[in-house]
Amino acid sequence: MESILLLTLIWLYAGGIAIYPVGRYLKNRTGYLAALVIGISLLLYLSILDKVGEFYTELYPWVDIPGFLKITFGFGVDGINYAVGLIILIVTFAAAIYSVEYMKHEHELDAYFSLYVMYVGGMLGAVLSTDIIQFLFFWEAMLIPSYILIGVWGYGEKRRVAFKYFLYTQLGTILLIISFALLGYYAGGSFSIKSLYMIARDIPEGIRYLLIIFTVLGFGVKMAIVPLHGWLPEAHAEAPTPISVILSGVMIEIGLYALIRIVLPITFPEWTTESYSTVLMLLALLSMFYGGAMALVQDDVKRLLAYSSISQMGYMFFGVAAASAIALEGSILHIVGHGLMKGLLFMVAGVLIHEIGVRDMRKLGGLAIKMPVTATLAVVGAMGIAGLPGIATFISEFLIFSGGLAAASHLKLIYVIFAVLGTALSASYMTLFIKRVFFGPLPEHLKDARDPNPVMILPMLLMALLGILIGVYPRILLDYIVPGVEYLAGILGW
Repeated sequence: MESILLLTLIWLYAGGIAIYPVGRYLKNRTGYLAALVIGISLLLYLSILDKVGEFYTELYPWVDIPGFLKITFGFGVDGINYAVGLIILIVTFAAAIYSVEYMKHEHELDAYFSLYVMYVGGMLGAVLSTDIIQFLFFWEAMLIPSYILIGVWGYGEKRRVAFKYFLYTQLGTILLIISFALLGYYAGGSFSIKSLYMIARDIPEGIRYLLIIFTVLGFGVKMAIVPLHGWLPEAHAEAPTPISVILSGVMIEIGLYALIRIVLPITFPEWTTESYSTVLMLLALLSMFYGGAMALVQDDVKRLLAYSSISQMGYMFFGVAAASAIALEGSILHIVGHGLMKGLLFMVAGVLIHEIGVRDMRKLGGLAIKMPVTATLAVVGAMGIAGLPGIATFISEFLIFSGGLAAASHLKLIYVIFAVLGTALSASYMTLFIKRVFFGPLPEHLKDARDPNPVMILPMLLMALLGILIGVYPRILLDYIVPGVEYLAGILGW
């Protein structure tokens, strides 16, 4: 079938719409229907795996005004965005099943899961888009459902937190609109990503520098790199836990993907000039150390994981800032590893909230004996975020640092050394998290704690096993990622 990607997205949106009326009859089992819709989308997506090496595309003419505007609605995959799209579908599929038990006492689950599936459609559509106007459409299409999901089903000051998240993202989008308008102007009204690659050298140098500033700020808000991170700790902490899984596990990485796919090839070689690349690497280091230091002093489990996401995004951004083929391969693989491990850890946090109603680590401890399965899975997730061998994130961090060394001047070499040292901070806050929650004396009020229903355990187990599989045999993804990066490197002349 030649329209498999279009069919996948139509299925997601049609399924999302259908869930609303059908879910009224299924009630707290609606999550299974959402998981079925996403699961079928995942199977459709996997069916084109053999075409990934060819940069598989589906193009549909949309607007064509000669000499003024040309927009082609289309989707495409290569090794870069196939990996990102795959982790979106895997994590959201697992989180949908997890939601069945976690959200069963909540209200209006038909609306919740309808928005949930359309949120997935927005993320996947953005990653697969071959046109920047189309990308912007899906960029906004993933914001609206996520805003409602936080504002209606979140915790605490959920409406204020959701509005803050919405406001930050929209301010970033304004800069993206300006950037895309400039690109369309210099491309003669064409917004195709491939056509922009071809005319990139015709864009004045000063405009390319301006594009770097605007797009790094615009996408940096969604990525939550420091100092654009203000929305993330509250949004991740107060969102329903399954939505926290998605926000941290896959959504924030879409901004990083856009930098790799759209911005880097168009602004190269300005991106790698000493003045710009050192600033970008410093921003990455700031995110690593600030996020890690803040995670280290948190008492709330979800806020610890939220700040950890800022730190981990620093690693991914560091690979893009280093701008070498090896570092880019590491950043893309880290998107996958982080999505699995951080998603798993947010699910562990959800187990604590769901089973014992406590997320303050000062009131926790000794749970390993009462919740052995949860504790084991938490250790796997913590090892992954700490970057220990045998888990997916170890090889991705190794590639990021190796690529940074390959591209490093003497000054950048110092940055790489600091980035490597930053892994000790990740290990510190993850070790402290495991110790405070699962070891030590068991408080009296936790005597009846137990592992959750298998409906919550199975998605967590899936995430853990995939993280270990990729850690032990990274070629399962790198065999697709590397050709995609090589194609990009050919455009850049590396």
